[in-house]
Amino acid sequence: MTVQAKLSTEVQTALHDWTAAHVKSTLGAMKRIDIFRAAGWKSTMCISPKSKGSTATDESWAFAKNAINSGFPKAAQELMAMKPIVAGDKVVNGQNRSFWMKQANAILADIKGQLENREKIVEAIEEGKAGPDATTRTPEMMVIDALSDCIKRIQKTEDFTSSMDLDDLVKCLNGIIKSVG
Repeated sequence: MTVQAKLSTEVQTALHDWTAAHVKSTLGAMKRIDIFRAAGWKSTMCISPKSKGSTATDESWAFAKNAINSGFPKAAQELMAMKPIVAGDKVVNGQNRSFWMKQANAILADIKGQLENREKIVEAIEEGKAGPDATTRTPEMMVIDALSDCIKRIQKTEDFTSSMDLDDLVKCLNGIIKSVG
């Protein structure tokens, strides 16, 4: 049985609006990454200063989180300011306090990823692995990132199964990364 999607002006408008919002968001993110880089921000500054690999200071971390939180709706900011017991089941835009409390870290993780990508592109240009006008990661960069993500998933999962010893599997994946990089 074949299911046919309805082609309507409502769907056409939704597709149009989605595209317009996506393009605006993408171009805006690129401009904001340029602002961060011009101000000397590095991807490692988007990692908690209490975590390994961070170059953030307590001051820069608090600055970033406060700036992000100030962009949320006022009602969400008020909800986050409440103690969990007081907030109870209250929601803002259908989301509870826990959701809003996690958003600053999620946004910082997104910014970190965008900055990392730009840093990798700049590095590839400097090493002659990409042209001087490169704006996207090379296929090799994408493969290395994908393999690195595989390793992280394997190591974080307690019940990952493989016919190969997991340490050997990770070593093999790391070997492939080295051969690509």
